[in-house]
Amino acid sequence: MAPKMKLQDILRSMDIFEDLAQPALEKVSRLVRERKISENTTLFRQGDPGDAMFIVQEGRVKILTSDSLGREKVLAFYGENGFFGEMALLTGEPRTATAVAATDTRLLQIRKVDFDKLLDLDPVIAKEMLKIVAQRQAATGRRVADRDGDGTARGKVYTFFGPRGGGGRTTLAVNLAVAVAAEYPDRTVILDLDVTFGHVPITLDVTPRASLAAVSGDALRQLDRESMQYYLIGHESSLRIFAGSTRPEEGEAVSGEHVRVALGQLRRSFAQVVVDTASNFTETTLAALEEADQVAFLVNPDPAALRDARECIRIFTDLLRMPAQKFTFVLNHNQPYKSPSREEIQQQLGVPIAIEVPYGGDLPTKAALRGEAFVLRQSGSPVARAIEALRRELERRATEVAVGVIGSA
Repeated sequence: MAPKMKLQDILRSMDIFEDLAQPALEKVSRLVRERKISENTTLFRQGDPGDAMFIVQEGRVKILTSDSLGREKVLAFYGENGFFGEMALLTGEPRTATAVAATDTRLLQIRKVDFDKLLDLDPVIAKEMLKIVAQRQAATGRRVADRDGDGTARGKVYTFFGPRGGGGRTTLAVNLAVAVAAEYPDRTVILDLDVTFGHVPITLDVTPRASLAAVSGDALRQLDRESMQYYLIGHESSLRIFAGSTRPEEGEAVSGEHVRVALGQLRRSFAQVVVDTASNFTETTLAALEEADQVAFLVNPDPAALRDARECIRIFTDLLRMPAQKFTFVLNHNQPYKSPSREEIQQQLGVPIAIEVPYGGDLPTKAALRGEAFVLRQSGSPVARAIEALRRELERRATEVAVGVIGSA
């Protein structure tokens, strides 16, 4: 079970409140009311007015949608410290999904009617909220703009790379993919390119029925989104998983050209593509790096890992001539030991650290053993908040590179 968090810390973890000054945050916290609901109780339905946001104190809440035939699809689960419906406070727009208590649940609620009264009395809070609405609308506009000239959707590719195994690369990639799927339901896929010993499926407790190694490049070119579904396995978050191989010996069948074709097809079928690679310089890894809109380069703070990271940066920039603006450097504290400061590490590597992921204790390990994504079950934890910050940073940087805001290095 995740540790108890203070109410104001949970509120601060939400992007709509993260920039509020402490006095303003205290005013918001005074609006909170407690609710208790029994297992299988519907909290709200798809299409209902957005009249409140919720924080889970105990129990679990299931978020799902229904299609025109009444078929249900589970999008997410929220456990202790998880929150949902926060945009209802700002827009009041109809609910896009249904929320049902998966267990007996204790919730904290902020009603929109109470929040609106606070905005009327405090223009500073109102100004911050308007800024958040504008940012969300801009993000929606960017999604619409991410299309090829013929109007076909062209998804973004985020490739994770780390110079050594055991540094937390797969854990971050998987949880990032689940966090992205929450923003892009049914339009997010993760490709596991550690083709010898890939761990993405087992981390999410799914069993692939096919893999990239099982389909030729020529066959891949002929697939549309519907036929590609055969090779993908679904997750409760709506994320799709594309395994690189199902057995270690299959990995040799995956080539760099194979990867390029696969990513081209996935871009056309999905809005967001996350790639987990191996810690090597094989042609499959290099192809995934070259095709990426952004590379999340994982750095661990111990001396050996920093040395390896320095060498990789030199190879990528000096030898392979990859543009510097393609890389987003992520400092992942995967051990509880004291390490050099962020500033010292930046000096050693000669690159800026964009995101720092705190040590998560046993939370990531226990979640992986259960086949769960901790960004769903413990969304208010510091490590999950760092993943959400990384998601926003990768999307922002990919968009800015695409429109030329970040120039060539």
